[in-house]
Amino acid sequence: MVIKKVINNNIVTSIDDGVEVVVSGRGLGFGHREGDRIDDAKIEKVYRIENQESLRRFKDLLAKLPLENLQIANEVIALAKNELKTELNENIYITLTDHINFALERFEKGMMFENAIMHEVKAFYPKEFRIGEKAVDLIRDTTGNYLGQDEAASIALHIVSAELNEKTSMAFTVTQAVKKILELLNEEVDKDIPGNASKIEDLIPTFKHLVYRIILQEQYDGDDKALFDFAVANYPQETRICNRIASFLEEQFQQEIRMDEKSYIIILLRKLMK
Repeated sequence: MVIKKVINNNIVTSIDDGVEVVVSGRGLGFGHREGDRIDDAKIEKVYRIENQESLRRFKDLLAKLPLENLQIANEVIALAKNELKTELNENIYITLTDHINFALERFEKGMMFENAIMHEVKAFYPKEFRIGEKAVDLIRDTTGNYLGQDEAASIALHIVSAELNEKTSMAFTVTQAVKKILELLNEEVDKDIPGNASKIEDLIPTFKHLVYRIILQEQYDGDDKALFDFAVANYPQETRICNRIASFLEEQFQQEIRMDEKSYIIILLRKLMK
């Protein structure tokens, strides 16, 4: 490959198979200009970002941040892909790199960030949170700055969002909604009964997927009235709790909760309350 544009001493762009790519490596652009051949031995990573607007944003971001912050983000993303065994949305190279860079800038200014849903992220997304913790350790080992578990949760949310192919705000919204549902359940269920607390926690994935379906407007819609009528007639306490949950979700997301979703919730609650 040859250099199309030098972004800084460590970042250049090039054309590979007819597509513009971003190439990083220590000293890759130093003393070079457009048309010079890229030293393959110095290449650390080649970024192929298909969306042109995302590519432009990525180049703008790389022009102003230290190479080590980019390397940290790369290692975290590689770790996430390996441990989760899944592909991540390519925008995570932009969002996570920018986030880590900004978090370090805040830390150096003494502006520590408190994540209001750290405990929920840890409970709802344990795999991603562990990756976030490893990311915080990597940041400490690389820069000497320990950003803490609040930052681990923030990094975990970026990973969750990349898995879902959605924005970080969606993961935050889902987490907040499930947190409220659990609060409703904790008001209704006697946690002093052995096993009840863990049973509530076991419902976290179920309610996460319910909220995702609502946001994406993909609720179950078989309209099985016979099942719903049976559940309502036989499980009045569970129906009342279900109605509390449904009312919250309808107010929160301005959508009617479908009959099949309510039947499913009532049956789940029956298993919990039994």
